[in-house]
Amino acid sequence: MRLILAGGGTGGHLFPALAVAEAFKSMSPSSEVLFVGTKHGIESRLIPQTEFPIRFVSARGIMKTGILNSIRAGMEIPVGIVQAFKIIKDFNPDFVLGVGGYASVPPLIAALILNVESGIQEQNSIMGAANRMLSKFVNKIFISWENTIPTTPIDKTFLVGNPVRKALFVTSAKPKDPNKFNILIFGGSKGANSINLGVIEHIGQFKNATSRIKIVHQTGSNLLEKVGKAYEHAGVDAEAIDFITDMGTYYSWADLVVCRAGASSLAEITSVGKPAIVVPFPFAAEDHQTKNAQWLENHGAVTMVKDEDLKNGTLIRQILELMNDSEKLKLMSENAGKLGKPDAARSIVLEILKNQRLAA
Repeated sequence: MRLILAGGGTGGHLFPALAVAEAFKSMSPSSEVLFVGTKHGIESRLIPQTEFPIRFVSARGIMKTGILNSIRAGMEIPVGIVQAFKIIKDFNPDFVLGVGGYASVPPLIAALILNVESGIQEQNSIMGAANRMLSKFVNKIFISWENTIPTTPIDKTFLVGNPVRKALFVTSAKPKDPNKFNILIFGGSKGANSINLGVIEHIGQFKNATSRIKIVHQTGSNLLEKVGKAYEHAGVDAEAIDFITDMGTYYSWADLVVCRAGASSLAEITSVGKPAIVVPFPFAAEDHQTKNAQWLENHGAVTMVKDEDLKNGTLIRQILELMNDSEKLKLMSENAGKLGKPDAARSIVLEILKNQRLAA
């Protein structure tokens, strides 16, 4: 069987696609996987580092501000569809799965024209613009959240969760002092400046707890030196790191996680059952990160802090409160684990393979 995974642009779209690709090859070793994306998306840098091939189409976000960009995006759509048409004719896939982002649009339109089975995978509780349009035409819709907006036809919608890569569960031993409370802070692959500043501007709140805590803080490159010096000056035992590649090891080490409320981060913390304080990115499309976080908070799995409240020290106060409430931490961990769907990628692949067996 041959599978095309179309889309990308950001890690939030690409990493679930990689998880599906890994599961597909694991469950059907003789099968072939091809990624389709754009040359200016994250996929152009990351996929060549994997075992999977990639081809490119012309596409760009049509929702961006600026009339010139909108005109250019509109002009690229037919070009991208023609390119995708050729890719599908060459590769001859049995199924095309779109994982969101504008790069998924040309391949899925081409698949519709060529009568190739297709589907979409939505990571967030509010469906992205590309997936919202494509959901009307594809054969299968894989969602990550109950009550995803907008609702989609029951007969072709599958609640599977957001796929996470198998590397998340392959960990190495990071030294852990049993007398310290271990905190992992990150804000995505490039860090989150508001989280970084929200910590260092109120770092004095850790004054009476410095002997009890250990922090690993993924800052991104912009504030790496500033954050590191702030911890050092405050006497806090901390590692400031530009980028963490081995997230599974750090999740395993942490007693508490502080992060954004992106779909991939939330899928990871629930899959490994970690209590977390989540800070939604306030400018995410349709405020979907807040919706993601609210759903988990309503189920007792996370505590949410608004980005605007980082300026008044709320984040560190919440960290200290949870550090001193072991029962709440335990309950949050249990609730997160109940909501996690570590087999999401496998569930998607099983449904795709089942579809192909029925068609055979």
